[in-house]
Amino acid sequence: MKIGLQTWGSDGDIRPFLALAGALRARGHDVSLVLTSVDNKDYRSFGREMDFPVSQVGVANHDGETLLRFRDEIIKATNSLKQVELILEYFYTPLIPEMFEAAEKLCREHDVIVGHFLNTVVQTAAEKAGKPYVTVMMSHLSVYSKYSPVFGVPDIGRWMNPCWWRLMHFAMDRLLGVEVNRLRAQVGLPRVKHIAETVMISKRLNLIAETSALAQRQPDWPDYHQVCGAFTLPDSAEPWTMPDDLKKFMENGEPPVFIGLGSMFSIDTEPAVITKILVDAAMLAGCRAIVQAPWDRLPEFPGHRRIYKLLKAPHRHIFPRCAAIVHHGGAGTTHAALLHGCPSIVIEHIADQAFFGAELHRLGVAPKVLHRRTITAKKLAQAIKSVLDDQEMKKRAETVREVMLKEKGAGRAAELIEERCRNCWKL
Repeated sequence: MKIGLQTWGSDGDIRPFLALAGALRARGHDVSLVLTSVDNKDYRSFGREMDFPVSQVGVANHDGETLLRFRDEIIKATNSLKQVELILEYFYTPLIPEMFEAAEKLCREHDVIVGHFLNTVVQTAAEKAGKPYVTVMMSHLSVYSKYSPVFGVPDIGRWMNPCWWRLMHFAMDRLLGVEVNRLRAQVGLPRVKHIAETVMISKRLNLIAETSALAQRQPDWPDYHQVCGAFTLPDSAEPWTMPDDLKKFMENGEPPVFIGLGSMFSIDTEPAVITKILVDAAMLAGCRAIVQAPWDRLPEFPGHRRIYKLLKAPHRHIFPRCAAIVHHGGAGTTHAALLHGCPSIVIEHIADQAFFGAELHRLGVAPKVLHRRTITAKKLAQAIKSVLDDQEMKKRAETVREVMLKEKGAGRAAELIEERCRNCWKL
């Protein structure tokens, strides 16, 4: 089959699509991936390693004035929906024309289309072209169930949950409805309501790229919701050799704590400030630490024998040797920490990161979530020490790892796409 995929976002939104495209290609399908990186990173090498074309469209505006305005507004935002609205306003809506043009081309050239649930332009293109459409979600955060409340609202009983979800869906209509229906009108499609159910989630097949340890299937979920496990890239997709000095650091002393905030450094207008907090926290905690930061763009920091300054490296080469992971709570890093049996300390910044932090705390593999707005070196050091002293937390993380090792992730998603194509769509 010819299968076209399109995604938008940061590492945590793009790497799972690379993994899924690779899994489909390994099963013999003709695959193409179109992506838009809000970090303006280049991912084309992954396609070359896994033998499928990667096209990158759109360049997000990262000038200093834009980032400063964005950060000021995001800090003032008091709820996740407002944060999502700001992210879309700055990094999604301006790129819609280029993404939609690429989506139309993808639909002309492929039999089945797979899209990121927030990238509504590809759904519109697929509907206009009459192509079977599959969605991918990075978590079950937006999946309705009367058995669970919307994240962030009081859990006051099952009877109230449908009301919470109706309010959330109303909010999503206000958030996305204008742009979705403007584009639909341009291409001759009728207006839609209930965006969260009609556009963001495919009722043919919605793949949830999340471990079942976090996304427990609810009794009222329709069959089109399928929890697959995390979509992880094979080692061959990202060749990397550990530098000798890092290898020596890893081998000489107790397991270090990994400390890094991933894509959040790309939108932080004060990277030197937060980096100093991270480094000072490791010093106060008295632990050895690998601190990942944009060191090439930062003023000189004094070196210390217990701190290794890391610019970048694949998590799978670092996390297995670490005692704990300090991170921003993104989907990708959350799953990487769990996959390697590491407890987490989450410093949430925006959107779904508070959700993942709360889920890790619920599982007993992380303390309560810390927040970028209020983080201090002392608070972070206390959290690090509490995790390192908690052997039961480490055991629980190892238990989750065992669950994840049995999940197929992207491979399972590829199987489900094939099954639906064979049994329902006759492709």
